[in-house]
Amino acid sequence: MSKLNLGFVGLSHLGLSYLAASAQKKYRVIGVDTDKKKIDQLNKLKTVYKEPLLKETINRNKKKIIFTNRFEDLRKCQIVFLSEDVSTDEKGNSSYKKINKLIKKTIKVLNKKAVMVILSQVIPGFTRKVKLDGQRLYYKVETLIFGDAIKRALNPERIIIGCKDPKKKINNSLNKYLSSFQSPILKMRYESAELAKISINMFLASTISTTNMLSNISSKISA
Repeated sequence: MSKLNLGFVGLSHLGLSYLAASAQKKYRVIGVDTDKKKIDQLNKLKTVYKEPLLKETINRNKKKIIFTNRFEDLRKCQIVFLSEDVSTDEKGNSSYKKINKLIKKTIKVLNKKAVMVILSQVIPGFTRKVKLDGQRLYYKVETLIFGDAIKRALNPERIIIGCKDPKKKINNSLNKYLSSFQSPILKMRYESAELAKISINMFLASTISTTNMLSNISSKISA
């Protein structure tokens, strides 16, 4: 078993999927969420998302997983991922109030050698404003596809990582974790990685729309 302890703050669909995948890769993981009801359900192995393989993967690796609402438990972790969903209103305006609050609470309990990695979709420039040493702060591009989240988390085509300075080496603990997935690692500035995530999600959304349109046309003309 790996000696690395990983933390996931914000047990969204994204957070739970990558927590489960990390446990499957034999990492010890701590899932933290402020929603006590969600924590209680997860401790009873009841997942709140209907994602294929999610419940099975968590159940299979339950000895390596802790679910809690205690941020203090993150002190044991060498890497902590922020995976909270960013809420958006009807007009498409995003609210960063909750994720900013979670970031502040997480930084307070991080041990001095730990790194923090933001997974949430944020506007370009967000990560650079976080008040944490740039050598301990990263942005990782994760694009969740419902119904295929676990497989994609375990077998990424590539790993895109945002850094303060892409010319410098990635933190040793984080590099060890990323390398375990045996995929190409692409380093870039925070802003480039943040924009990459938005761009990929826009592209995925457009392919779904195009597929649906072509399917409707095919039905109408019996193609």
